[in-house]
Amino acid sequence: MLVLLLSGCLESEAKLTWHPDGSMDLTVRLEGDVLTSQGGEIARQLRLSGFRELHLDATRLSAVQPLKLAGWDRLSGWLPGRVGYRDPSGLVFARTSWVVFEDYSLGGTLDVARITELPAFVRALGLPFVFKVEAPWPARSSNADRVEGRTYVWEATLGRPFEVRVVYRRWYAERVIVLVLLVLVSGALWRRLRRRRSA
Repeated sequence: MLVLLLSGCLESEAKLTWHPDGSMDLTVRLEGDVLTSQGGEIARQLRLSGFRELHLDATRLSAVQPLKLAGWDRLSGWLPGRVGYRDPSGLVFARTSWVVFEDYSLGGTLDVARITELPAFVRALGLPFVFKVEAPWPARSSNADRVEGRTYVWEATLGRPFEVRVVYRRWYAERVIVLVLLVLVSGALWRRLRRRRSA
């Protein structure tokens, strides 16, 4: 009876947002009558898991977990190579730098229960769960169930791990300009040096 009552009255969503300044955060939203009795415990577990900006009322809860600070990617990609980071959720975030552009990929098996520490009875209900990834540019590829503008959406079940894959390519105009200037200056210096040697 409890399962039947709760299965229709809890909606859950997690959204990973990549902001134009380079910062990233994860927002978790829950909505349903079950929060009237369990909201306080769920909020406490989210806070222990590193979430901030918790807002809880009778039937709604939202919380934000910062993942990356603003500007972390501005100077870190001048050397070619690949850097990866495994999040506690099970996802792997990787950046492959080609100096003038970088490929960012998010992939792996997302296990929501490892992020939110939801009570066992909530995980066992098999409730619908929505995961979203949003960035300032469109993805090159993904396995999302649907796309809403620049938001990629996966529809899953709360408490059951599922596969996530999305790849972005980000161009850096300022790096192109710097490299062009370096080539021009190097060419000018080389020509001047050659003229001096021939004179």
